[in-house]
Amino acid sequence: MPFKRCLSLLLVCLMLLSLYPAALGESIVLTPNVQSVGYSFTLSGEEYARVFYKAATESGNFVVHGENGVFSGEIALPHSAAGGNVTVTVKTLDDKQRGQTQIALPAAADYTAPSGSSSGRVKNLLLTETPEGLQYSFSSTASYLMLHYSNRQQKGTYPVYPDENGLFSGEILLPITYARTLTTVQILSGGGTTLAEEKARKGYLAPEAVPSQEGRLSGITVCIDPGHQENGRPVSEPVGPGLSGKTAGSGGMAQGKFTLRKESIVVLEIAMVLRDELIRQGATVVITRDKEAQFLTNMERCAIAEEVGADIMLRLHCDTRESAKKYGISIYTPFRSTYAQAVADKHGYRHMGNLLLNAMKQSVGYEQTDATGFVTLSDQFVGNNWAKMPCFLIELGFLSNTHEDFLLSHPHHQQLLSEGMAQGVYDIALYRGLLSGE
Repeated sequence: MPFKRCLSLLLVCLMLLSLYPAALGESIVLTPNVQSVGYSFTLSGEEYARVFYKAATESGNFVVHGENGVFSGEIALPHSAAGGNVTVTVKTLDDKQRGQTQIALPAAADYTAPSGSSSGRVKNLLLTETPEGLQYSFSSTASYLMLHYSNRQQKGTYPVYPDENGLFSGEILLPITYARTLTTVQILSGGGTTLAEEKARKGYLAPEAVPSQEGRLSGITVCIDPGHQENGRPVSEPVGPGLSGKTAGSGGMAQGKFTLRKESIVVLEIAMVLRDELIRQGATVVITRDKEAQFLTNMERCAIAEEVGADIMLRLHCDTRESAKKYGISIYTPFRSTYAQAVADKHGYRHMGNLLLNAMKQSVGYEQTDATGFVTLSDQFVGNNWAKMPCFLIELGFLSNTHEDFLLSHPHHQQLLSEGMAQGVYDIALYRGLLSGE
């Protein structure tokens, strides 16, 4: 090919590449409102996207699910009463930017800039966690001060005012911040000097269960065991009945590479979604823990399942690897313990594990191959070995994987996982003759 023709083609390609971000940016449609902005965009072939926003006094990022690649919603901007510009950027879950645009927000009709003394000693800054965010209180002689909060998902700065006794108090709402995320709160003077600083985690309160219902799982009792707890500790326990030795669990757990979320809160959230899905299908459900700080040994967890007469025990966990490419769902069953052998032989346990695994893969859209996870029979897990009913340790995904780290904390994916597990419970119950079929 002649040199001039090659050069011409190269220049055309460079021109197209320079236009590419702008064209994508134009595909994001923003609708400005007072202290909020609506958004809509299309990402062909994507089910999830990350949305980043940045205004003068606040910024944040969150994951959104879209049907058929179409995404829409509204971004609340409670600290942007003065108006100003907001920039919205869209990325894929693996951090590839797919568009960016900016729009001006109108000022609130009643907006007034803070005035008066904005410096003074801050005393007794106290933060209290709530399911919605954090409550704060402190005292000062200032007429107003600036409160700044920041975590991996949200940042904001806004003026706060005292009551007649010089007490500053209120609530920092963190609607898009994950539960148990560490947040730094600073009290600043009007000139930006830090006067006080504390850190606390956003709270978590387990939601109330849906009402009991009749369904295809009526008569089946399931024990859900959300693995770990926020502050675990090593415990020495017998490996299992009929097995030699003891084990001392480290108390450690997986943590999101990108979200930094602990395995203990991720599986607790999923446990609540699974509980409600099983109840909607008629099952009776018992959960071993419903709080982050609730400590239980593996043997205590199995004892709970036995006490309620559970037909099946599901132990929820998340996996991690050094390689960020590893993804999928894995299931571990007990193998040689006396209790396990009384439940099923190795062929029966492997079959039940595959019933559960295949149902979950189908629900979340994973290929039915070993590349997306497989069933392993093992004597490794104390919490499996001491179970007197069919028991399955489910590694729901890899917190070390870019996509699964975000997906495991998204309500839509949590629901799909739960629907798959409910289907697996139904299939296992049929296999064991606990149900006669629909």
